Amino acid sequence: MAVPAIEYFLLAEGQYTLRETIFLEIGAPNLASGTLVSIVSVKYKEYPAHPTTPTTEDVTAIDPLGENVSSNPTTPLTENTLEVDLDEPTELEKTLPYQQQLQTEQVTQNVDLLNSNLSSAQNTPSLSKPLTSNGSIPTSIEGKNDDMFSFLTQNVIKRKKTKNNLTKTTSSFVAKIIQNDNLTKILANRQNEDTYLFFNSGRTFCWVDLTNKPKDPLSKINFTKAHPICHDVNQLTRSCDHLDVIIGFSSGDIIWFDPLCNKYYRLNKQGIINSSSVTMVKWVPGSENLFMASYQDGSVIIYDKEKDDQNFSPATTNEEDGFRVARPSKNGKHNPVSYWQVSKKAVTAFAFSPDCQHVATVSIDGFLRIIDFKQETLFDTYSSYFGGFSCVCWSPDGKYILTGGQDDLVTIWAFREQRIVARCQGHQSWVTGVSFDPWRCDERNYRFGSVGEDTKLLLWDFSVNALHKPKSAGSHRRASLASQSHVTTVLRRNLVEREMIKNTIHPCLPRSEVAILQPVMDKSIDGDPLCSLTFREDSIITTCRKGHIKIWARP
Repeated sequence: MAVPAIEYFLLAEGQYTLRETIFLEIGAPNLASGTLVSIVSVKYKEYPAHPTTPTTEDVTAIDPLGENVSSNPTTPLTENTLEVDLDEPTELEKTLPYQQQLQTEQVTQNVDLLNSNLSSAQNTPSLSKPLTSNGSIPTSIEGKNDDMFSFLTQNVIKRKKTKNNLTKTTSSFVAKIIQNDNLTKILANRQNEDTYLFFNSGRTFCWVDLTNKPKDPLSKINFTKAHPICHDVNQLTRSCDHLDVIIGFSSGDIIWFDPLCNKYYRLNKQGIINSSSVTMVKWVPGSENLFMASYQDGSVIIYDKEKDDQNFSPATTNEEDGFRVARPSKNGKHNPVSYWQVSKKAVTAFAFSPDCQHVATVSIDGFLRIIDFKQETLFDTYSSYFGGFSCVCWSPDGKYILTGGQDDLVTIWAFREQRIVARCQGHQSWVTGVSFDPWRCDERNYRFGSVGEDTKLLLWDFSVNALHKPKSAGSHRRASLASQSHVTTVLRRNLVEREMIKNTIHPCLPRSEVAILQPVMDKSIDGDPLCSLTFREDSIITTCRKGHIKIWARP
């Protein structure tokens, strides 16, 4: 039965209206994974063709990595030069609109792993040098004797460019690239701020201008031997003439792609490191070169886009379960940088904590695993109520983690308190995507959303103090649970002040002992199963398995 199309939905803050639907007829969709989106915004500023003589305060232009690109007063600035407003919030700060500036600066420093003054985190090693002029990670670390961070701080290789031209490629992996007839003119006339959207559909990877004519792609790449499954844009290296995009494929291949020059480089070619399908790929926050990919075989691999690949076979083990780490060599010149065997079943998704200290992974085996990213050790393990997990995300302040999966539930976990907080009921099929709305979160209240195979978009408002108590057999039982919960919370808080318990496996609690949260909005918004949702300052973006991308304007 077809679901009637809706044009809007209502919430307490107002009406959300369907502003745009993007759907390109580009062949059969990949129904196994569906369509995902990656978004990047770049700001530009027009300068006069013959600028006046600058003052001594104006002789230096700054690129997005903090590098001086012009210190000669006589060198004119080109038109449509990228403008970087040092007083404007960073991309991370935009995702934390309610935090104080001091807290935001601390989070930004942790994410970049580049600041030498991490004074607020005790026993946390600090980088001995600040960000280098080219934005790379300094190569020495203080406060740690072992090889923690060694894969982040090996000798920095001179930045190379993507090698192969897509328009001239003879690769059997790439069928063809179709460019907009006016692409050169469009790029030459860019002004103010451009927002680019990348998405996959079937065997095609598309690039569109979300600000102007999103239904008219700037370019489309057709692939022959594999489906693009997932992708990500490096927010650190973005500029007016350079974008780093990584794309993971069903064949295990990964392509590093710059759409502005149509150049690409292929990693894990023909599965030389891992031949199973890529399930998610993300740039390591604060790094120019490193990115992380999860795989269908239960592994997670850290790559360096500047390194070549070599044959790699991780050591086998007789352990039934366990988190294992392998690295080719301490100063290796080849990928992988680091190899994690997380599960014996597919790792479906992962997410970096806002401070980049931990990574949350979920898998088909029904476990949420939290990994200490610096130490590369397993930190915490939680079990689903039923079946596997498919999606995961962190709250903007790093206090909570959301998961969704085959139990039709969204589950809230308290990271620091190491416990389940609530199960969210509302979906009637598997949950495929979860995300917090950072523009509607504050210190006590959180808005988040979820989408599922039931074609529904659900929005939730969450506050620990407003959670409904779970039903129990009697008042004595309720009092017992409340007292136990209070004692447990106090003990955990005292424990957190000292040190969190590491490598703990938490069993699944019964429904009677976990609070239940109901959605504030429940709408079927598409005729096909939904895949993902993305919150932006002015909109919510949802995608479905057949390739429809819907943009819902905020009130």
